[in-house]
Formats: sequence, structure tokens, C-alpha cells
Amino acid sequence: MSLLSLSPCLVERLKLRCPSVNGKVFSTADLSGVQEAAQAAPALHVVLWDYAPVEVLPGRADIRWRETWLVVAVVKNAARKDRAGAQIEAGDPLVAEVLDALAGWRPEARIIQGALKAIPGPRPVCTDTHAYFPLAFEANVVTRDQRTDVRCQETAL
Repeated sequence: MSLLSLSPCLVERLKLRCPSVNGKVFSTADLSGVQEAAQAAPALHVVLWDYAPVEVLPGRADIRWRETWLVVAVVKNAARKDRAGAQIEAGDPLVAEVLDALAGWRPEARIIQGALKAIPGPRPVCTDTHAYFPLAFEANVVTRDQRTDVRCQETAL
């Protein structure tokens, strides 16, 4: 289990449970180099926002981490006079799908301990072309000390 192991699970879950984006769920790696004007929308962006070690588990070199993941719902800026209202209207169904898909969800036990928890996150941001609605989720993840998980065989010389 690595620090970033939850990312593909989140992406897959959102693709399955958020029909409004038609499979447009992107990880940080997917977004590298994309210019804002060229972004697909509506879409979801999955980003590791923060992580911190919580404890080193006794008798082992494994570490329990508290990770905070952002799922950013992205919509194109509406061309209406009431821009803020139109953006909220456009983002609302997407936000509802994300909350339904992730809040309280329990991925495989080997990935995280317990369920994802919705927590306060950054404020929404509106630009000339897009509106971004970040939702934050906390997960407890245990990473294994790779030095104790070596899986290669020594060969005799």
C-alpha cells in the first residue's frame, strides 16, 4: 500500500457513480499540462490535497496517514447575466453525485481503514471560463515499510 494508492480507486468509483461527467474523471497526472481553456467540462478532478502521518504502528515500521483528497467538480462558465447563480446551478447536480458516491464509502479494507469522511475544503473558484467546486474527503491509509516487504529471491553465486 503506497501513499497514493487511493487515487485510482476514487477515479474508478466516480466514473461508475457520476453519470453527469460521462467518464471525464481525471487524476493529477491526467491534468498535467492542460490549459484551462482546453479543459473538459463537466468533469471531475481527483487531487491529493494534504497528508500527514498519524502514528507509526507498534512493532512494525508501518505508518498510518491521514490523507485529504479533493474532488473538484468543474463546469463551464454559463453565459448568463447572473453568472454566480448559473454556475451554482450547473455545479449542483455534479456536487450531489460526488457526495453520494464518496461520503461514507468504504473501499477495499487493504486500501483504507474505515470509510471516507466528507470534511471542509477550499472555497469554490470561478474564472472567466470555468467554475470549480472542490469537495474534500479524509481517509486513513496505512503504508507498509518497503524494507520489510521485499519480494525478491536471493540467488547463490
